[in-house]
Amino acid sequence: MGGIAIEGLAKTFNSTRVLHSIDLRIERGEFITLLGPSGCGKTTTLRCVAGLETPSAGRIRIGEDTVVDSELADFTPPHRRRVGMVFQSYAIWPHMSARANVEFPLRRRKQGSRAEQRAIAARALESVGMSAYAERYPHELSGGQQQRIALARGLVAAGEVMLYDEPLSNLDAKLRVAMRDEVRRLHDEFGHTSIYVTHDQEEALAISDRIVIMNAGRIEQSGTPQEIFDAPTTRYVADFIGFENILTVEEASGGIAVAGGIRFSGLPDARPGDALAFRSGAVSPGAHDDAAATFDAPVAREVYLGEDVVLHLEVAGGPGVVARIPAQRRAQGLPERFHVDAADIAVLTA
Repeated sequence: MGGIAIEGLAKTFNSTRVLHSIDLRIERGEFITLLGPSGCGKTTTLRCVAGLETPSAGRIRIGEDTVVDSELADFTPPHRRRVGMVFQSYAIWPHMSARANVEFPLRRRKQGSRAEQRAIAARALESVGMSAYAERYPHELSGGQQQRIALARGLVAAGEVMLYDEPLSNLDAKLRVAMRDEVRRLHDEFGHTSIYVTHDQEEALAISDRIVIMNAGRIEQSGTPQEIFDAPTTRYVADFIGFENILTVEEASGGIAVAGGIRFSGLPDARPGDALAFRSGAVSPGAHDDAAATFDAPVAREVYLGEDVVLHLEVAGGPGVVARIPAQRRAQGLPERFHVDAADIAVLTA
């Protein structure tokens, strides 16, 4: 079993370029997530790996096999790539039982005897907790159960690779959390190399070995969940991953930077035109001697979120700052002074 290598992958629909020379290597057994908003190219990349789209340029290798080479006009059809895929819409046959749906890829490939096909399907159904529902039809199953059947079918279709195209987006919030854990458990159990597509940041952080942020058909940043969450490298990534405060540096000298009307210290890498990004939770009430910045700001608006309260602060000479504090702290009165520590600030150069 091998990894996946994507080299110079490009795709044009009519005259619109949707992928711009994507280079990405996925190691054997790795679980990576392509993360980004609609239209960023993540699903098109996945479909090129699956063989459901023909790239305009580039090469894709799965293990030792080159399945796409645009220069040589080589293209391996989807059913010969031994790739399992789970779709957003489940895509299970309504006229087939759960067991028959799972057996379908094996029958299509004529893999093994009838008894062997049944045994493989039975193991897959057991792995997703659906053995008791094997003879039921899709209309007799809930959405979560249908998605489990789609997962089981993908598992039997996968030789080396599992691909997931926003498979949980049709489920309710509570079931999504349970199913994302199931997806990761199955990845670890079967040892596949997995590519997962989603626009949900929390989902990506929870299940990925590595996250690839995409923007307008290009890779914006790649890293572990912690690297992406704590250390974005561009404004786009910081904004997408949830940094509510992104302030442009107007002045910078000797480790001192002025951004958004606030004076920050201890930031030697900051330059004029860069941005300082920090989360609302990094803005703490009161002063702190070692803080990078301490500033006074009246509260223009507050939003109650149960355990926390979000405060929209007015800063003289700046666009304002968003703070998130515990509701218990807010009950003691509205603070007017706040601070941010240097460790919580990301300096963005792009």
